[in-house]
Amino acid sequence: TVSLALFCRKMLQIQPEKDIVVEFIKNSEYKYVRALGALYFRMVAPGAEVYHYLEPLLNDYRKIRRVIGNAPASKANRDHAFPEKMGWAGCELTYMDQFVDDLFHEIEVCNAVLPQIPKRVH
Repeated sequence: TVSLALFCRKMLQIQPEKDIVVEFIKNSEYKYVRALGALYFRMVAPGAEVYHYLEPLLNDYRKIRRVIGNAPASKANRDHAFPEKMGWAGCELTYMDQFVDDLFHEIEVCNAVLPQIPKRVH
């Protein structure tokens, strides 16, 4: 989401210790804290650690909102006729496991270009 990208930029400025970011990732109570930790960790950690800490999140099937492109999500753009489409312009419904899969395979997530990581070798 928009705030997820903003908080991630702030985390890049603050540069928290690895243990703090890992606690964000392990936080099962707040899904957006977990998503923020995953996005930040994917941006700064080496490939082997990314796979080690983010692969367990592929078992998290909770719904999350995700901004599409640069479209702002505002109350003025609320779509009352189709609540199954999240009811917000510029947002889509996705799941945490899909978000993490995108972190592994996509070049850009949440309008942030991700560094390359090596392919997973089994």
